[in-house]
This record gives sequence, structure tokens and C-alpha cells, in this order.
Amino acid sequence: MLVATFGTVDERVPGRTVSWTRFLFARGMFAFVYGLPSLALYAFGLQHPQAGWVIALPLAVVAIVALNDAIVAAYLSLLQGANFWRLAKNAVAGSWLTYVALPIVGYLIFTILQATSIAGQLVVFLLYGPLLVYRTSLQKQNRLDQWLRDSFIMQSRVVDKRDGQTFGHSQRVGEMSEAVARLLHLSDEMCNTIRVGGILHDLGKIAIPDSILLKPGKLTPEEYEIIKTHPTEGAQILAEHPEQKDVSEIVMHHHERWDGAGYPEGLKGDEIPIGSRIVNACDAFDTITQARVFRPTVKTPAEAIHELRTLAGTWYDPAVIGAMETIVAERWSVDIPYQAPATPKPGYRDVLAIPQFRRLWIGQGVSYFGDMMNTTGLAIMLFVVTRSPVMVALGLIAKAVPTIMFGLLAGPLVDRFNRQRVMVLADLARALLTVTIPFWALNWLPGVFIAVFLIAIASTFFNPAKQAIIPNLVPERLLVRANSLVQSSERTMELVGYALAGVLAATISWVPLFLIDAATYLFSAATLLGVPDSIRSARQKQVTLSRDIADGMRFIVRSPVLRSIMALTAMTGLFAGMTFPTLVVLAYGALHAGASGYGVLEAVIGGGAILGAMASPQLMARYRAGVLILIGVAGFGLSYALTGLLQSFLFAFVFLFACGVASTIYYVPLISITQREAPDYIRGRVMASRFLLAQAGLLGGMAISGPLTARLGAPLVFVTAGTLLVAAAIVAFAFRDLRDARLRDATPAASLEAVSG
Repeated sequence: MLVATFGTVDERVPGRTVSWTRFLFARGMFAFVYGLPSLALYAFGLQHPQAGWVIALPLAVVAIVALNDAIVAAYLSLLQGANFWRLAKNAVAGSWLTYVALPIVGYLIFTILQATSIAGQLVVFLLYGPLLVYRTSLQKQNRLDQWLRDSFIMQSRVVDKRDGQTFGHSQRVGEMSEAVARLLHLSDEMCNTIRVGGILHDLGKIAIPDSILLKPGKLTPEEYEIIKTHPTEGAQILAEHPEQKDVSEIVMHHHERWDGAGYPEGLKGDEIPIGSRIVNACDAFDTITQARVFRPTVKTPAEAIHELRTLAGTWYDPAVIGAMETIVAERWSVDIPYQAPATPKPGYRDVLAIPQFRRLWIGQGVSYFGDMMNTTGLAIMLFVVTRSPVMVALGLIAKAVPTIMFGLLAGPLVDRFNRQRVMVLADLARALLTVTIPFWALNWLPGVFIAVFLIAIASTFFNPAKQAIIPNLVPERLLVRANSLVQSSERTMELVGYALAGVLAATISWVPLFLIDAATYLFSAATLLGVPDSIRSARQKQVTLSRDIADGMRFIVRSPVLRSIMALTAMTGLFAGMTFPTLVVLAYGALHAGASGYGVLEAVIGGGAILGAMASPQLMARYRAGVLILIGVAGFGLSYALTGLLQSFLFAFVFLFACGVASTIYYVPLISITQREAPDYIRGRVMASRFLLAQAGLLGGMAISGPLTARLGAPLVFVTAGTLLVAAAIVAFAFRDLRDARLRDATPAASLEAVSG
């Protein structure tokens, strides 16, 4: 309580730069918020590190956040008369990253302070420099944000006065637009952008002559055409600044109509940016409820919203009007029941209702189960037959090398040929070759490596074909959920496959593992017969490998987003690959977990990955895909680093579960962005290149992990790999094209989950 009271004192002088009321409230609140959870820890005897901390500390953090949020929301609701629950929700939504980061930093400080060496304890003080810099920059950013908000309002005042409208029209449109956007659950960033777009929506009227702009009578057709140029004029002014690109787009299309009869480009339905749809409706509502030069009569809010409702589906987006009805009913006490949009949100059921995708999903789930059988059986068989770890390693290398050797060749073939046929032939080849492995193992061992090598070649062609055909099977609005389903099913089959393979090998033999794998390939081929590649004709096309490969490389290099994704994929594969062979060493060594503990840790990573895959669509509906990609990389990097740093099985269990969650939060947006950025004619080459870089990075990481583990020890390798992953995410954050990458969703108006491109 004392630390909370005095440690939060800053340079502001009570009574001068900050009122005594605010100063005392903040100090008392901090003492109360941190005091109660601290007393609870002592009451339960948890004042020293022990196993109970794994559960107690996260609960204490949740209690601190809940108390802090509740007290601040209650204070502001009493002071300003605002809604308590809305204030509480906005406070958490705007600071969730801080609530996650600060407890981790605090625990790191505590852990370092337990070090016996003075040098180790002095490291703590080095952490305060970056924290102070962060705090100062945050204060400056807040002041700059406030100045920008005020400057937008001042610009709108100039337009309002010149237009002869009621004072404050643009500001009211901006505020109502933001309220509608929040009610539709758009991201905080998009809500702020829409608010600015609403404030500046009439900026282009500066270029309209007074004789037309202020004319009280009806405009001639020629004059009306001049008035219709104001969205374009305003958008051109805003487009001069790169930071206002999204605002410019909102202003450009804020007079488009839902039925396509608007201007300037006649966009229709979901083609209209969601921000423009919102601003259009809010502009109309404010216009008809305020006196104007050309129409002195006004309508009540109830009459206005009734008029807009009659135009929903023709002039305006029905979902936007539905949200406005809720706001009008709340602000003006108008009895207008909210009418929920008829079209439900897109869900997993919608994806699985598509027969072609459902067949692909089922077939690949079964096939991936077989892959786990193959991988486990290969390692067990080679060790049982040869008793040589070197042979086991060679077998695994034989599975990975073909991707690097033939990855660039696979892309052009996937793009030139019917992808359904490529996948069916690859499955048949893999089934036939897999059946021969037990024979070669018992009669001629080199035959095993040849068969494994050829199976891997077939997989090199199969994988990019699968990833390239998925966007052709589902609508754009369902692509993220489709990728989420594929990823979650693969992780589930990984858990089940590894577990069952071990049981079968222990109780029967390793031979059935390969027979089961061959059967799953045949099952996959059968399901793929119902997955036609409708875009590409069955007729083979001429392949010019060198030119096709060069075209693919040029396309990637010329696309800033794909270029950044490929670089990040390679770095992530390299650094994450360092931990793959090292986890077993860590489990047997520093964690003292043995074989069973290693199995549990592998399983918990898979469990986290399933959860992350299922959560990805919801996260992508609220946040930019590029931000999620970077958070995912930083998340599993931080998990690796903390696992190696704390060297506790319980902490490793928690952090590696978080690692699994973060890995698919990274992967699902990344693969979805890659699929969207690459047109169908070249998507196979792009996906093959990404797969090649990922595999090359993993091989490189695994190759250097052995020597590093021997020299540094497994814990330090985990810390190093995790730190490098976090550094890679930080470096990638500097690339705006990747950071701002988002899906160009063509979502139906009813869902409005993702922001418009």
C-alpha cells in the first residue's frame, strides 16, 4: 500500500498542476486497489514463491484490474453522469495490453531481486529507464492525440460556418458516428477513424462556390453536379497526408447509397466502406433534425429515425440504421425497439455448410492424423532397427529436405495444373510409397530413406495446392474461419495421433502405423474427388518453370505486405526451430520432468494452439491482422523466454500453453493475409514460397540448436530464442505495411465485425 501510494507520485504539484481532489483520490485508490489483493496473499500464506503462486498471482492481478476499473468507472459515472458499464468496458479495452505487460514486468523484477549477486539486483534499476521513457512518450502522445481531436473540430467549424448550417453539425455527426461504430463492435482504432471521418465529412465544401453552397432555392442540374464533387475534393485534401488515408476513404464515399445509386463511384452494399455507411446515415439524421438554409423546418428524433428506417436497404445500410435506432431510443427516450439484423453473424456452421470445403476439411483432418502416425512410426522404427540416433535424425531430415529442394518448382505446377488433380495424385503416390516402408525397413534400409524422400516430394506439391484452393471454396467473409477450422483440426489430430501412435507401437508394433497412414491418404484422395477446382480447367497448361518462378518472386518482392510476411516467416521459423529439439533436453534437465513431463508439455502446446485457432476469427474481427501477427510472434517468444528463465515445470506448463495460443494467433491471420494478397493465378507460387521459407528456417534453427544447447544449456537456448522472437516482432512492427495489414473483408452488412478496407 505504501509503494502504491508514494511510488505513483509524479512531477505534478498538488494544488497547482493537479487538484488536491484528484491527487488524493488517485493515491487512495492505488492504496486500496493494491492493498486488498496483497492482504489476501498474506492471509492465505502465499507471501513466498511456491506452487500456489501459479494460480494466486494471476488471480491477484485480475482482482487489482477489477478493483481499479470499477473504482475509476464509478468515480467518473458519478462525476459526469455517464454510464458505469460503458466506462468500465472502455477502460479495459483501451488498457488491456498494459494489464498484461505490467504484471509480467513486475514478476521479472521480483525474480531478479531474488538473485544473490549484487550485479543481478542492479539489473532491476536498468528496467526503470525504458519504463520512464515509455511513460513520458505516452503522456506526450496523449497530449498530441487531444490536440489532433481539437484541431479536427476546429477545421469542421470553418466548414459549418461557411455552409450556413447549424453550428456544430460536423462535430455531432462525428460523435454519433463513433457511437454507432462502437455499438457495431468495430475496433477502437476504426471507431476513432470513423469519428474523424464524420467530423471532416464536408471538408470538400470549401471548394464549392458560395453562390451554389448558400443558395436557398432548388439547385439546377448543373449546380447539383458541382455540389456532388465535394466528397472527392475533401478526400483529395485528406489523401495528401498518409496518416489520413482511411479518413480520406470515408469522406470519399459518404454519399454512396446501399442500392448503388449514390455518388461519386456508385458503390453498392458491402463495397461501400463501413465508415462511409455510418457517416452517411448520421449526417442524414443530423441534417433533418436541424434547421438548414434550404430547409428551415426540422423533424423530431423519432420522426427522423422513422424516415431513415423506411430507407434502410435502399439508401442506407440496414444494420447501421438498426444501431442508430438503439442510440436514438437511449439519448432522446424514444420508444423504438432495436431490430436486430436478419442475417446472422458468419460462424463455423456456415463454413461447414459448404460441401466442397467440408470434404476437404474432413479429408485433411484424417490425413493429418496419419501424418502423425508416420512421423512417430518412422522415429521408432529407425531407432528399433538401427539403435542409432543418427539414423533417426537422417530420417527426419529426409522428410524436410525435399521442401527446400523442390519448393520453388511446386508453385508454378500448382498454378498451372488443376489443383484437385495435383492433390489426388499426391495422395495416391504417398499412400503407395508409405505401404512399402515396412518392407524396406526389414529388407533394405536405404529403401526407407528413398520412400520417405519421395513422400516428402509429393507433400511439397500437395501443401501449397491445398492452401491455394481454400479461398476458391469459401466466400471471402468465411476465409478466416475456414483457416481456423483447418488449423484447429490439424492441431487436434496432432494430439490424438501422437498419443495413439505411441500406444500402438508399445502394445502391437510400429508396422501398423504406416498401414494406417497409407489408409488415411487413400481416404483423403477419395474426399478430394468432391472438391473441384472450378476456376482452373482440367486441361494441362504449358509450364515455363524459370519464367513462372521469376514471376512469382517478382510478385512477392513488389508487394510490401507479402515481402514483410516472407521475411517474418523465415525469422520466426529460424528462432522457433531452435526450441524444437531443445524442449526434450529442457524437460529431462532443468525441469526434472522426464519422458512423461515432455509428453505433457508437447500436448499442452497443442492444446493452446487449438484454443488460439478457435479464437483467431473473433480477434481478427476487432483488431488488424498485421497487429495480431506481430503480437503472436512476440507472445510465443515471451513464453519461450520465461520458460527458460524460470525453470519450473508448473510455469513451463502455463507459458507453453500460452505459446500454443500465440502460435496460432500468429499463423491464422498470416495465412489468411497471404491468401488474400495473392491472386489465384499466382497463389500457388506464393504459398509454396512461404512454406519453403518456413521449412528452411525450421531446419536452420534445429541445426544450430544442438551446438547451442551443448555450449549454453537448454534454459539459455530457450531464453535466447524467445528474446530473438520478441526482437523480430519489434523490428517487424517498424514496417507499416505489415503492421497495418488487414483483411479486405466483403462481410455482409449484418455482421460488421471486420473493419472495411
